[in-house]
Amino acid sequence: MSWSSMRGGWWCQSQSRPRTTPMPPPARSRNRVPTAVLFDTLSTPVAPSFEWPTKPNRTISGLHWAYILVGTADGTVLPFVPLYLFDRGLTAAWIGLVLAVAAAASLVLGLAWAYLADRRFSPERMVVAASVAASAVALLLALTSGALTLALVIVALSVARSPMMLLDPIALRRLLTTRRTDYARIRLRMSAGWAASAIGSGAVFQTLGLRLIPFVYAPLSALAGLWVWHALKPATESQPPESGSERDPSGRRATIPIGLVGFLVSCFLLGASLAATQNFLTLQINVLGGGAVLVGAAAAFQALTEIPTMGYTHVLRRYLSHRVLFAIGCGVYLVIFVAWAFASDALTAALLKLAAGVGFALTYVAAVMIANDVSPVRLRATGQALVKSVLFGLAPIAGSLSGGLLYGAFGPRVMFLASTAVVAAAGLIALFAIRGSGRRSEPRRRDQLALPAGGILLSEGSAHPGEHTK
Repeated sequence: MSWSSMRGGWWCQSQSRPRTTPMPPPARSRNRVPTAVLFDTLSTPVAPSFEWPTKPNRTISGLHWAYILVGTADGTVLPFVPLYLFDRGLTAAWIGLVLAVAAAASLVLGLAWAYLADRRFSPERMVVAASVAASAVALLLALTSGALTLALVIVALSVARSPMMLLDPIALRRLLTTRRTDYARIRLRMSAGWAASAIGSGAVFQTLGLRLIPFVYAPLSALAGLWVWHALKPATESQPPESGSERDPSGRRATIPIGLVGFLVSCFLLGASLAATQNFLTLQINVLGGGAVLVGAAAAFQALTEIPTMGYTHVLRRYLSHRVLFAIGCGVYLVIFVAWAFASDALTAALLKLAAGVGFALTYVAAVMIANDVSPVRLRATGQALVKSVLFGLAPIAGSLSGGLLYGAFGPRVMFLASTAVVAAAGLIALFAIRGSGRRSEPRRRDQLALPAGGILLSEGSAHPGEHTK
């Protein structure tokens, strides 16, 4: 039976039914509420018993993808630099020297970029320029032939990437309007991008050769810069000049506090031990029979454990301070260095990077938050740059040089065991150097957490730099 016949049959049956008299309307109730009163009552807003989820902040979403893209690009080059230099004919001592010079250049210029970001230029645009410059310099690696030219290009690549350290101050500036423990949840996205790209690029380089590194890294770095240009607008475009509440009422120039100076010593020791062990672990994996695939997998193993550790840092923060978390991370590294000293196969050495991810997550997040806590409001970018420059710039100079000499003269076991003493000292200094330096104030009210246009806090006067929301 067709739809038209069914509809026609129903219509005919309805027309053949006998008509019935309509039922009388119901009796009007004496207690009936007038329509106007009922409408006014129903239209009156009632305070809900729960809060509707707020719309995602576009600025924070932009940060998420910025960290993912930067981590993806870095994962295609940074884990393989020592192996790339070794493949091009450099010895362990020369590799250490090249990495030390690159770290020194990055240190000097990193501080200069931070100074300009605090006083003159937009850090967002400086990150964009760094991404484009790094992409261009990386392509020069394909044109180099001699060892000296190769070393100069590696140093130039480190210099071009040095403004990338400003990504953390950019994130912390925007997180002033939300819970600052969200930084770890944003930073873990860089580890996720790093893990995926390290495994994938390692497999590609193992099959097709390490000469493809420039051609893989260059477009990814340019893509990260394009995204930062699109998603992270400079604060000066939507934020008025610094208000008087952010300045020191005494009119004195902000200076670096003593607590930060002591913490920089701890960061130097930690960074030196990491530079010595991480750079030459790559060579050790290669010597023990592993190739680019296992080197990339080792980098990914570390990132895989960084992600959940960073995701739950805010839970640990309820019970432990940042300096304690930093010291615990140093203790994790101490155990790993001892295990690496006695590892006899490449797979075991690579799998130990799973534990290294826990140590890195604890020390890195704690270092960023400690620097933000103890730095003056107007010198936050400078404080972050000091920590990053010492941890990843000054310390690797000493770590790469000493690590290369120890590795070449006495072997990997002596180098790893010497690093255990250095990282132990770093953890102990962190426990006492910044005692009482973290500042804490009363939690902000919910109405103070409302995001203005653009997701950027218009005034930092009500937010203390050491405040944490649990």
